[in-house]
Amino acid sequence: MALLPEVPGRGGVVITPEQPIGEFAELEEKGAAPFLLQRYREFGPVFSWMLGPTQMTTVVDYEAIKSLLQLGDSKVIVGWNPEAFYAMLGERTRKSLEDPATRLSNRRMLQPGFTKEALAGYMDKLVKICLLQLDAWAAAEGPVDLAAQGKDLSFEFSTQLLVDFDITPEQKHQLRDKFDALFQGIFSPPDPTPGSRFSKGIEARGQLLQDIEQLVRAREAREKHSSSGNGDSSGNGHAAAVRKNVFDYTLDQQRQEHNSIDFAEAAASGIGLIIAGNDTSGLGVSALLATLPLFPEVMEKLRQEQQQVMQRHGEAMTLAALDAMPYADAVIRETLRVAPPSAAVFRRALVDLEVCGKFVPAGSPLMLSSFMGQVLTDPHLNLSDLSPDDFEALEQHWGAIQADTLRAEFKPERWLQQEGKPSGLLTFSVGPHVCLGMSLFFTPHTHVGPHVCLGMSLFFTEAKGSA
Repeated sequence: MALLPEVPGRGGVVITPEQPIGEFAELEEKGAAPFLLQRYREFGPVFSWMLGPTQMTTVVDYEAIKSLLQLGDSKVIVGWNPEAFYAMLGERTRKSLEDPATRLSNRRMLQPGFTKEALAGYMDKLVKICLLQLDAWAAAEGPVDLAAQGKDLSFEFSTQLLVDFDITPEQKHQLRDKFDALFQGIFSPPDPTPGSRFSKGIEARGQLLQDIEQLVRAREAREKHSSSGNGDSSGNGHAAAVRKNVFDYTLDQQRQEHNSIDFAEAAASGIGLIIAGNDTSGLGVSALLATLPLFPEVMEKLRQEQQQVMQRHGEAMTLAALDAMPYADAVIRETLRVAPPSAAVFRRALVDLEVCGKFVPAGSPLMLSSFMGQVLTDPHLNLSDLSPDDFEALEQHWGAIQADTLRAEFKPERWLQQEGKPSGLLTFSVGPHVCLGMSLFFTPHTHVGPHVCLGMSLFFTEAKGSA
């Protein structure tokens, strides 16, 4: 393996105290997609670039990414993130991502919140969120920026379906501002200067930990009071209850395993749930809502399918009704195909590897770009006609890509055919660590698209991204 060529990259990148972030500055200036596309064309599907002092081995080949992800956390690769990421989110996060035993324990803790029974318990709340948002859009006097509104809708999904904090609208607004600062800090250089995005993110995380711990303590006090009122002196009478959000299931698991709640750990878990859910859901629903107005024929098929489902299952939205909506499912998958909300995952090689004919030594940090892998190199998932400008538009705003390009590429029917059907998506990973949240992602998104089409007419205005 040592005779294999080394992973290529641009030489001469010098890390200094004045310029500590390496090629990250170029990535921020160009955008991730054009940055990676340029290097793919220069070096091929495996290349390196400098993220600060760290040499990132980046893979953009679909099959190679899929093979590496299927290894899971093993003796070959393990979870990894830049030190700045852990400086922002803490050592608990490092352990939960890099230690296989901890990841398995966390997965077991989260599992009850993603079962069929749990999803059924979320349906009433999901429908209420969607209808309130649709009513607000319908009442708007001017154009509605569906891409921006999609992010607002996803925050409602993540805060209510994942954690459901009992807070006022003003408190929710403050919480949103703090999470925005945290999101920006996570993906910024580790600049400790007061006022930098990184420093603001650190400050926001500290405030969020305090806020969420207070909310969890208040919730636990209510649980104990409710249990006492029901004559349950153990305080565990609620453990088998049907919950209305994922977070409550994780707290139930803590009570069952430890007979108590670690409030600091619960607060960190709450932050992690919202980060994971809001980022993925926000980008996914924004792409979906920004895409629909470009395709009246897709909207009409969604509308017809929804009407047929309502005739068979009634107006109440249930899991059985969602299962009877294959076209809606295909539309979501096709949106994820060309606009995956999770653009990359990070791992670290524990042994020497051969990846696409290149030598990757043990210890190398790996950036597995699922977005680029899907749109560049998979024969069934390839967007062959996109230019660098199209890639930049795709990353920044789905609706900015020309409609004729989309019409040639956006085909939900590919997911319904038996032959030539894409082998899968990398959005939620593959293998032993496929994301538990995949089912929760598809549930509200399968609901949103058809309901938008059933009750509204969408069209693009000259204002970019409005409908």
